Amino acid sequence: MIYEVVIATKKDDRDNKAPIGVYFKDNKIIMHLFYGSHTYYNLLTEDYFSVNVVHPIELVKAVLEDEDDYLYYNKIKSKIPYLKNSYYVIFCKVIGRKFIEKNDIFGKSKMMIVEGEEIDRIYLKNLPKPYNRADGLLVEMAVIYSRLTNKNVKLNEKDKKEFISELNKYFSIIKKVGSLEHKKLAEVMLKEIYNLK
Repeated sequence: MIYEVVIATKKDDRDNKAPIGVYFKDNKIIMHLFYGSHTYYNLLTEDYFSVNVVHPIELVKAVLEDEDDYLYYNKIKSKIPYLKNSYYVIFCKVIGRKFIEKNDIFGKSKMMIVEGEEIDRIYLKNLPKPYNRADGLLVEMAVIYSRLTNKNVKLNEKDKKEFISELNKYFSIIKKVGSLEHKKLAEVMLKEIYNLK
């Protein structure tokens, strides 16, 4: 299974966070990073990252901005950023990188498969929140948003229209069942997509 988390990295004193789907295997974390993302560039040379298990709202915030209230893991030479709003955090060292090309609906994409090994984990005192249908829809919107706004992804007009139609469908449900924060985040993504046209 792929689990949605926020990966936090640091390069040249700049913190970065991004929602990424990861695989957990024993004490290893495996992720596929698309060429062109900050996380891709950071983990080309940096050897440490954090895996932040968060509420879905935090996943969506991570696709929209890097700013956050970061904390830092200091038990090794490198300072690893992590998110204060996480339920728990896994700290990892990169033990492998593999480069591939993938061809799908989004066109031909360069990817880096990163394998990390857990070096430590911490549990924060943040209590899990009940699940709301808008949580999942907002995450689906964020996945589509990240593809539509990635300059390295080439979509034909028909596929682009279908994705925008899906975004609008998800938003109509979010308006019925979500909180004000769900609605605001969805509106930000839709506004930016329409500005791209």
